[in-house]
Amino acid sequence: MNGIYPSRLLVLLLLGPCLLSAMLIFDDRLAAGIYLLDAVIVILVLFDFFAGRINPKNVHIETRIPSTWSLGRSEDILIRCEYHGQRPRLGRIRLDLPPHVYAKPDVVGVVLDEKHILEINLQVYASQRGRVELDGVFVEVRSIFGLWNSHYQLGKKQTVFVYPNIKQLSDYALLARTNRLALIGVRKMRTIGGDTDFERLRDYQSDDPIQRIDWKASARRDELIVRDYQPNQSQSIMLMIDAGRMMVTKNEGSDKHQYTMLDHAINASLLLAYVAIKQGDRVGLIAYADGIKRFVPCAGGEKQIHKLIHAVHDVHAELVESHHEEAFLYLQKMERKRSLVVMFSHVLDDVNAMHIEQQCKNLVGRHLPLAVLLRDQSLHQHVEQAPTSSKKLWLTTAAAHICNWRQDLIDRLSAHGSLVLDSDPDDLNAGVISRYLELKAKHLI
Repeated sequence: MNGIYPSRLLVLLLLGPCLLSAMLIFDDRLAAGIYLLDAVIVILVLFDFFAGRINPKNVHIETRIPSTWSLGRSEDILIRCEYHGQRPRLGRIRLDLPPHVYAKPDVVGVVLDEKHILEINLQVYASQRGRVELDGVFVEVRSIFGLWNSHYQLGKKQTVFVYPNIKQLSDYALLARTNRLALIGVRKMRTIGGDTDFERLRDYQSDDPIQRIDWKASARRDELIVRDYQPNQSQSIMLMIDAGRMMVTKNEGSDKHQYTMLDHAINASLLLAYVAIKQGDRVGLIAYADGIKRFVPCAGGEKQIHKLIHAVHDVHAELVESHHEEAFLYLQKMERKRSLVVMFSHVLDDVNAMHIEQQCKNLVGRHLPLAVLLRDQSLHQHVEQAPTSSKKLWLTTAAAHICNWRQDLIDRLSAHGSLVLDSDPDDLNAGVISRYLELKAKHLI
């Protein structure tokens, strides 16, 4: 809110006469001196109030903010400040951010001087996807003696869109080009039989077969070059993302940010879609909770990636029961071609487990279901740690019971012919991509 407010220094200054006034109880001859001190302080405070204010028109703020952000990734923001006052002033500048957006540093101390143009670089990141309204910049300017602080909200309001972690797509592409996917836990798969199409040339690695060396290219570059191949068939992949109450659970990621299970599932599904489309496959998506929230039909090409990102960027987990039957019926209605159906969910109760088990069982034969079940890391940590008290013993016992129940569910799904991936949220990306490449190499889809 714009206005001028007393500073902490003014409060301390006014406490002095108040404390001295208490001495009048013991000696009233001090009254004249205290009255004189009061008059001096009042004049000083009033002078600083009227002379210390600035015209907000003398401060020009310009911000350069990217229009799209990636969840949990830092974005660079530039604040450019020009001051046209008569004398330099001390102040502080900070962005007006919603609660789920953080800046580093949060507040920047500055010296406003008409002789210099300030340029402040901030790093901001958002912990929640969707639309974000930025209401400009807060500028706080100290008065001449520092007794008052003037607060102004300047700059233009801007709208930015926080998308899922789309920067991971470029990171993956870079590692794939340099044949270093093992750095992020993706296992390299050998294609078993079948025709293959030429994909690219790359540097020779120690585990590459000699038959794949391109001797002409090696002679031109004076180093060993090998040919990479990819399967020549195009398949369909349908991503099914549960956005119900079980996906509200938050997990502390490796970067110490709090993400929901849904955030991890969306990031992994988009990375899988990117890899699959690069392999020539068609990818679609269904996000659901107590009803169908988003649907993107299967298609290929780079434009499909943008459609998928835009479709899920503002999907948030809701405290409602997930209607798995409705989602799977919708899948069978909209996608009749045999597909790899990758379903992301987090299951901790019998009701949801029964529905997922039944629906995956119904898919077997017509589609190839892959149930991706996210783990609650805190639950497994209780099982791995030795109890040191009676309370922790009960927690460990309860956690072990849930983990055993969860393993029984995985065994039942596998017995019905469904594929299962049980993964910690932090390892989800590598696990999903490795499983997809394994299925692709074995021609199971």
